[in-house]
Amino acid sequence: MRTCLICSDNLKGILTELLSARNIMIDDSSDLAIVESGYEIPKDKIAVVFDLHNMAKLVELFDKLSRIYEENISTIIGRKEDKYEVLSLKKICFFEGRGNYVFCNTGKEEYKVKEKLYELESRLPQNSFIRVGKSFIVNIVNVKEIIPWFGRRLVLKFNDSNMEIEVSKNYIKSFKEFLGM
Repeated sequence: MRTCLICSDNLKGILTELLSARNIMIDDSSDLAIVESGYEIPKDKIAVVFDLHNMAKLVELFDKLSRIYEENISTIIGRKEDKYEVLSLKKICFFEGRGNYVFCNTGKEEYKVKEKLYELESRLPQNSFIRVGKSFIVNIVNVKEIIPWFGRRLVLKFNDSNMEIEVSKNYIKSFKEFLGM
């Protein structure tokens, strides 16, 4: 999502950082504007006017916009050899961090993606993707079986694949809460 930002120089850096953390980028050509009270409101844009007294409400609005934007993300770009492909998130089984790279796996193919795991974790739909280890984010929609393993661990098996991923012990609690187990 993109927005134009019209405010004092003192607030510009802070607001830019708050917005970018929520995947909202500053773009002067956007049809949406966030305008500090006292500054001219552009006539050709939809404007949200704020002042220092309602900054908390503005941040709350950023959070809501960010969640709506995240819920609408349905694809990601993956690279395989010298080709790029648009991949539906529904087809992705998991993302894996290996070395300095992140790969997404569809069960049949593996693609390199430019995003880092922590970026994906905040950007992917929270209702289907969950972190299960330092190096893995899984799409729970494509998990066929959850198998209890030794030492209270869990192993995930995926649809259309013989791949397995172990939920690391540091992530077991949040994984079980996510599933309501």
